[in-house]
Formats: sequence, structure tokens, C-alpha cells
Amino acid sequence: MKELLTLTLVMVLASCSSNIVKPETVSATDGQATVTLIKPHNFTDIDTGNFGVQSNFEQRVAKELAEALADHFKETDLTIDITFTDIDLAGETRYNMREIRVIKDLYIPRMSFEYKIKDTSGVIKLADTVEIKDMSYLGNRLFGIKANDLIGYDKRMLIKYFEKVLKSS
Repeated sequence: MKELLTLTLVMVLASCSSNIVKPETVSATDGQATVTLIKPHNFTDIDTGNFGVQSNFEQRVAKELAEALADHFKETDLTIDITFTDIDLAGETRYNMREIRVIKDLYIPRMSFEYKIKDTSGVIKLADTVEIKDMSYLGNRLFGIKANDLIGYDKRMLIKYFEKVLKSS
């Protein structure tokens, strides 16, 4: 009887775990920036490690990217809508006794996205689909509070890209 109950419990738990619905999109808006992650469960590396539930982590990444972009665009009369199709965060999640993110030169940050930069009237000023990466991200380390930022290298790469885009326009 005990084995039957155990077997039933295992089957119920197994059936529940296979029915988890993963969100198709995750979005966050902060001021002048809207960030959308399309099918984040298919991204190269947006693994939570020991930082909680995966869907919450994906939402946190979207929120932090939106905050960083909003800070960057706040001095302009522009807004940005950015849709990520892939993210490979700096570092790699390693499984040991605990999951940790290892930061090494080998594990560079990469992002694929499309964006639209609009003026205050909603007219598209710039738009593009790009893939960016920072192969020397550890050559310019983060210090102080930024060193503890979970996606600090990734945000810095994104902001540097848009600094170049805005200067060239």
C-alpha cells in the first residue's frame, strides 16, 4: 500500500511538472524604454542559477535592461522599443553544490535584438535589427556597486552600443 501511494504521488508530480507553461514574451517598461524578450526560454543563456524562479529572473532581466536604457535616454527627447530575440549573458552558469555564474573571458555577453527609436511625436528616427557582443568585456572590469550587478556587463555593452548609434545619427 505504501509503495502504491508513493508511486501515485510520483506520477502526479511528474504530470504536473510537464504542464508548466513558459511565457512566450516577457516585457518591462521604464520611462522612455520598453523591453520585450521573445521566447526567453529559448535564449542561449538567461539561466537564473541560484537567483530564484526562472520566470522571475527573466522579468528581472527585462526590468533591469529597461531601467538602464531609460536612464540613458532620459536626457533626450527620444523613446526606445527594443525586442530581444536572444541573449547570452556574460559568464556561464555552472552546476556544483550550488549553481553559480562564472565570469571568464571565454563566456562573452551577446545579444540579438531589433529596436525602434522614436521622437516625442512617435515618428521612428532609427530602427535596426542587430547582433552585438563584447569580446573584451573583462578588459574593463566593473567596480564598486556595479561589480555586484547581476547583469552589469550586459547592460554596459547595450548602453555603449546605443551611445555609438546616437552619436552617428
